[in-house]
Amino acid sequence: MKKLVAAASALALTAGLAFGEAHETLKAHTLQTGVGDISFGAWGRSTFNVGRENTSTKITADLTKTGEQAVAVGTEAIAAYEAAKATNSLGSVDSVTLADDGSNAATYATAIGTYAGNAKGIEAGTAKGAELQAALTSGDPAKMQAAAAEVTGAGYTADAAGIQAYCTAYGTKIGTEYGTQIGQASAATIIAKMLKAQEKDESNSRNYAGLEPDWSYGTRVGFWIIGRTPDQKFGFDFNLDADARALFVHKLWDSDEAQNDINYNEDGKYAVAIGDQAKIWGLFDNSLFQTKVAFGRMRENELRGTIGDFGQRESSDVKSEDDIFQEIWTATGLFASIKGNEDSALKGFYLNGAVDMAGVLGGESAVDTDSEKSVRLYDAVRDSQIGVGYTLPGLFQIKAQYWGDSISESNYRYQKSKYAAARAAGFGMNDYYGRMEFGIDWLGFMGGASSFLDPALDLEKTPNANLIELGFKLPLVGDKDLRDYDPEKFYNWYGCLGTMGVIEHGFIMYKGHVWGGMGTSNLSQYSYGLVDMKKDNGADIIMAGVDFLTEVCVNPFGAQNLFVGLSGNYNITSASADGDMKSGLSVKDLKLNQHKIAAEIYVKKTFAANNFMFAGIAGDFTLQSMEGNVNGLVDLKYDGKSSRFYMPIGVEMFF
Repeated sequence: MKKLVAAASALALTAGLAFGEAHETLKAHTLQTGVGDISFGAWGRSTFNVGRENTSTKITADLTKTGEQAVAVGTEAIAAYEAAKATNSLGSVDSVTLADDGSNAATYATAIGTYAGNAKGIEAGTAKGAELQAALTSGDPAKMQAAAAEVTGAGYTADAAGIQAYCTAYGTKIGTEYGTQIGQASAATIIAKMLKAQEKDESNSRNYAGLEPDWSYGTRVGFWIIGRTPDQKFGFDFNLDADARALFVHKLWDSDEAQNDINYNEDGKYAVAIGDQAKIWGLFDNSLFQTKVAFGRMRENELRGTIGDFGQRESSDVKSEDDIFQEIWTATGLFASIKGNEDSALKGFYLNGAVDMAGVLGGESAVDTDSEKSVRLYDAVRDSQIGVGYTLPGLFQIKAQYWGDSISESNYRYQKSKYAAARAAGFGMNDYYGRMEFGIDWLGFMGGASSFLDPALDLEKTPNANLIELGFKLPLVGDKDLRDYDPEKFYNWYGCLGTMGVIEHGFIMYKGHVWGGMGTSNLSQYSYGLVDMKKDNGADIIMAGVDFLTEVCVNPFGAQNLFVGLSGNYNITSASADGDMKSGLSVKDLKLNQHKIAAEIYVKKTFAANNFMFAGIAGDFTLQSMEGNVNGLVDLKYDGKSSRFYMPIGVEMFF
């Protein structure tokens, strides 16, 4: 029951931590049998939102002075080339038609430059010939000598054939230089036209209604049951949920179904699935430590971060427990841990490990009908998780772990779409190995407890309690180009600091996070495709933010069941870049920023222990901007805005 009591403590915190009726409620759902105790319960959560949202997008492409000059020259040259092409008078120059997407712009510009250069060369050669002929026949010895010296000085004979050869070479040189300039001006004209074609200035708004949380299609209802032997040494944990993961299971069952063919009314008949736990476990003791072994689907929270999101009473982009330190999680596998006994030299020490067998079922899809599925040893190691920690109650906990992962298609720990884009870009299993995580929890204001999940936390003795946690993540990326591709999944580093506490026995509760990270990006996903940096030209991108929540009991001397809450968050993503793009263009002095701001105020009424209802007013605002210069020709700028104002009404119940 310790785990249940610990979980109830955490739930009680979010519903007004000081009011601990949950323990008695859980005891009422325990059945004693001849072989042990069975406890069970159920819970549900849903939020209804109604509101209005607005979006606007503006893209401008303004020519610089250099760009204006280039376009003036290039436009005239393009017109001359097209006119010659229409009359079949291009001569030896290739006839090229510009593709609609501009993919052959370089070839087209070269043809224009070649045509203009040929014409210029003929003109320059003819003019030079006329000039020399006039000098040689002028009868002026000085002019005749100068003309002959010009020809012989260039390596040609001062006769009719030599003069003609010299004039041809002279015209060719002038034409080549001129053609290159015209080709560049034509390319600039094409670039400017393509960028100008992307200009837009549009906005729209709509009223909407919807259900949250989005990860369970609006409503999550679950049932849990656990069993324990009388000596508490063996047991099982199981919970069943009706949520989005059930649709994920269906997609594995019918993996050939196209995304746009999904019918949620029809597919809803599959919308019940195993939740976080479906495991059997046993405990084994010796004088130094206790060993736990478990089989199945599980989430183990001994080292996990404690400070999570705000229970769906919040705006988006709020960090969770796993942003601080990830829990041990296997879709189906093996888990083992060693925990030092309280009266031994290993007191406070903890070591765990897990192998997830869901990642590579026979190397094929989970829909494979072959019953003899196996996992290669290498793949099993790649999906393993290993953690170690040491806790000094009332002071600190330190911890570290390896979280194995892979972007291969056979990795079914996540939905298939999670790394699909990376696979499509040509990345494979050995380009990503997972990550290392490090964490420290400060327990100095916890009244002797080891965390807020420790049921030893006694608010009567410690009316003001506070937990501070810091986590740091370092991905193990085998191919650094992955970071250019998607900095949010394959960042360089990431850190999250969380704090959570109560004041005066829980009459005031608060929590929040400060987080930041750095990645390398080609900027395509942040510039809506306007900019796509070339390999090894990725920009450093910084992501940071803060979120907070506070709840105040407004009837502390009454039933202590009415609260007013305020939550909010601010996130920023920022990048700057200079370099070449995949299109062959270059960008200079590019600045990109994305700001997200959100807030919510609500009233919450608790009832029957952990159950509550709430209603509030919320809003969020996103501002995106980008500006930079392309090829010294066009100042490209993007501005995007979106806002949402809505009223959430929700309920969460535990039985």
